[in-house]
Amino acid sequence: MVAKSVGLAPGNLAAAYGAALDQGELTRYRQRRWAEAGAWAGWLSPEELPALTAPQALTLYRAAGGNRSKVFAANPIADIRDTLDFLLYDTITLEARFNECVSEGGAYKLDGAGKEFVSYLLCLGQPRLLAVWNPAAERSLRYLGRYPGTLSKGHWGLRYLDLLDALQRVRTQYGLADYREVDQFCYFLSRHARKDREEK
Repeated sequence: MVAKSVGLAPGNLAAAYGAALDQGELTRYRQRRWAEAGAWAGWLSPEELPALTAPQALTLYRAAGGNRSKVFAANPIADIRDTLDFLLYDTITLEARFNECVSEGGAYKLDGAGKEFVSYLLCLGQPRLLAVWNPAAERSLRYLGRYPGTLSKGHWGLRYLDLLDALQRVRTQYGLADYREVDQFCYFLSRHARKDREEK
């Protein structure tokens, strides 16, 4: 196991992550989340989004880690297209769009979908600018001592901006190419940090 052979002390994280990549430990995760990123981003393009199908929307939902597929699938496809068009292409601020798509009572909130799905779609479209917000990202920030105190309260959009700032620092420190790789790094770190705790 990488956590034993290399260690997960902060000074060893880059080496441990590199070893995990070399050993193929992250291949399944990467394939599930990002292997079809190019095609999926195409579905979300301004030209193709109006024709997005319900099976395509469900594929995106599952790739984002959604676990309430039946609830999400009950959303009318027209509503899903409207939400994605607003999220990706409306001209209001990112934080306002994020908030309307994530907060309960938000004008573009989809049943069964939350910050994980919304942030995954943002990252899918702009992987060099926008990050995924999921439990692995939060656990990793806690482990690294970079968890923003504002992440658990207040306006969802502003909280997302705080997450982006924290993950940008992680990306820079560990030389990660884009936020898809940051997502993969957070999965790796979260998984092995948890294993280390279980073995102590």
